[in-house]
Amino acid sequence: MDEVAGRRTVSFAGEGSGEGELSWGQLDVWLKMRRLGRTFAMGGARPLPPRTTVEDVAGELAYLMGRYQSMRTRFVPTTGDDPPRQVVHDHGTIDLELIPAGQDAEDVARRYRTTPFDYAAEWPVRMGAVVDGDRCTHVVLVMSHLVFDGAGAVVMMAETAARTTAPVRGIAPLEQARQQAQPAAQRHNAAALRHWETRLRQIPVPVVPPSRDVRSPRYHHGVFRSTALPAALSAAAREHGTDTAAVLLAVFAMAFAEVTGVLVLPLRLMASNRFRAELDGSVCPVSQNGLCVLDTTGAFGDVVRRARGAAMAAYKHAYYDRRALEARVAAVVADRGPGVDLDVNFNDRRFGGSLRPIPLPAGADSEFTWVSAHDDPQSGFFLSVDGSDEVLEMTLYVDSHFLAPDDAAAVLHAMETVATRGPVTHAL
Repeated sequence: MDEVAGRRTVSFAGEGSGEGELSWGQLDVWLKMRRLGRTFAMGGARPLPPRTTVEDVAGELAYLMGRYQSMRTRFVPTTGDDPPRQVVHDHGTIDLELIPAGQDAEDVARRYRTTPFDYAAEWPVRMGAVVDGDRCTHVVLVMSHLVFDGAGAVVMMAETAARTTAPVRGIAPLEQARQQAQPAAQRHNAAALRHWETRLRQIPVPVVPPSRDVRSPRYHHGVFRSTALPAALSAAAREHGTDTAAVLLAVFAMAFAEVTGVLVLPLRLMASNRFRAELDGSVCPVSQNGLCVLDTTGAFGDVVRRARGAAMAAYKHAYYDRRALEARVAAVVADRGPGVDLDVNFNDRRFGGSLRPIPLPAGADSEFTWVSAHDDPQSGFFLSVDGSDEVLEMTLYVDSHFLAPDDAAAVLHAMETVATRGPVTHAL
């Protein structure tokens, strides 16, 4: 490890190297980044224990780069609109930035996230340490979304904290891409495309009334914390003999129907895909959207039962070549109109019931807060859910051209009402 002013050069080595096409998960991320013009970089700053040294932080960086192939991958451009090829290296060097004390680590993290990566010449990992004398006070770690997804981040953090030396679980993207070109994976891809096309051709075309509050900035971000939903979801799950994931999905779809009038809702569900044996424990992007079509009419128990079956079908078919899927969906849209591909996304991030603590001010009940507004393109409606036994936290992103922000917030309030007291009515 060579050190010069402002940086430490860290050497690394790991198993596996080679060149190939992008895996389906990498391709999904790449196309999203190109379409929306955003890096989707993830990570941030964290304080370090007392007496942490530059050597300690450099050791963590060397561990990460050596253990995970996705972190020592370059992406080489190809001709035309074709996606890049991935090139995995089995050794190399990377710079650890040494940040003088007094600089705000969060500002450094923001710089790392907002500066575009040079994927052909730069590793998709940025790391820095705030140095005060002979110790490090904070570390900043930011990675491209091409390195991992949310579930992969959980695996990475746990293994890094323990400095796991056991063999890496889950095949890396280079091998994924090789397997995805084989007949068995291509048959699965074809089945996934049929699932999406069949359902989009069968459903009534959703009609969401025009937004009554088109704003500038266009996109709005809010957070809803509910103390009533955790107990209500658990009670409903017991009553209907299912899990809280199915109940939560049913509650969301019914609340969305109450606000918008869309009774048969095509939802995009985020699937981690780690129930697939070959992807279990993977630290790389493998999460993709599955299409879940849910009929919200009838008794609450019926909707819960439908939600469970529709979600299982969606997750089963959430593993595909996104280029082929986009072409198939475009053909349906050309026949039925753009409204059939409703851009409503739902991401239950509770990892199958592994709940994390969520703070709520003492004595507070449910609360909704708008956090920010911007003009960076994103989905029409995207809801992510985290939770504990005491509080459910829902993070909302909404396009005001799609749905008025107040009506989007009303969906979240209606979820609480549907779960605790039955359906409500909210007219646009």
